[in-house]
Amino acid sequence: MKNSERAASTRANLVLAAARHFDQHGYDGTTLNSVCAEANVTLGALTFHFRCKATLASAVVREGVEELRRISTACSADTGALPELSLLVRQVATALQRNVLTRAALRLVQEGHAASDWLDAFREEVLRLLERAFATGDLVADVRLVTAERLVMYVVEGATAEARRAVDGGGPTGLDFAEVWRAVLNGLAADTH
Repeated sequence: MKNSERAASTRANLVLAAARHFDQHGYDGTTLNSVCAEANVTLGALTFHFRCKATLASAVVREGVEELRRISTACSADTGALPELSLLVRQVATALQRNVLTRAALRLVQEGHAASDWLDAFREEVLRLLERAFATGDLVADVRLVTAERLVMYVVEGATAEARRAVDGGGPTGLDFAEVWRAVLNGLAADTH
């Protein structure tokens, strides 16, 4: 293996090990020594790639958010706005359940240890899709767009929290989220109210 390949492999291994620790313990609960132990590298190797914990956290956020951006751009479809919104939300929830980089990235952003505009861009995309659905008559007329947007964001925040709990073995499966999302779309009350 060439030195550049070995360096890239070590860097990727460090980012993944750091993501696991940030996901489970947050920024303050993660030490560089614990990341080194999991990645099976020396502190010198870590500081060769990342001069401090903050730069390591930024790398985790960059990679985790990049995955979320790929999902957001891949979800554009020629279907209706609500099916497109459903696909987007389900794929983001799935990424949060299955990808430690995405979970760790959002946790670091939520804790204020790294910056990312992904959540704002996601919120804007959700609102754009809801506006399209409203314009085509696919949304209930008496629900304000801002309320629908907040509901979607609450569901995604809940999926994020549940995914983090799943790390400890107590979270839902993808099927559970699909059921929750169906309830959001269909509502809870019978039509006889």
